[in-house]
Amino acid sequence: MIAFYKRLFFFLTLSVLLGACGFFSQENDYDEETIDKAKKSVERFILHNYEDIKSVEITRSYESEMGGLTIEGTVNDGAAEFTAGVRSDFSIGHLAPREDFPNMKEACKEQICE
Repeated sequence: MIAFYKRLFFFLTLSVLLGACGFFSQENDYDEETIDKAKKSVERFILHNYEDIKSVEITRSYESEMGGLTIEGTVNDGAAEFTAGVRSDFSIGHLAPREDFPNMKEACKEQICE
């Protein structure tokens, strides 16, 4: 019976350690200059490509599971949220707007506005 508890203790300890490693690996591996450039790119992209944007607030930046830089934020004083993937050249790889996000400008639907 003692062997069972030793195995259980080992399994629980290992699970906690692996879980903690996964949680802390979400931290940025990017320097502040890179993060600032990425934030500015996301803000500029949203302001130029979407209608009725009054403000863009970046709430979080982190390295995605695939190693890319991901920026999360809100527009118009928290009215709608978004997640954006930023490429190494600071262009926007994707923008995933959540509910109530403003519509894309007509002129920018065919070709991204810069």
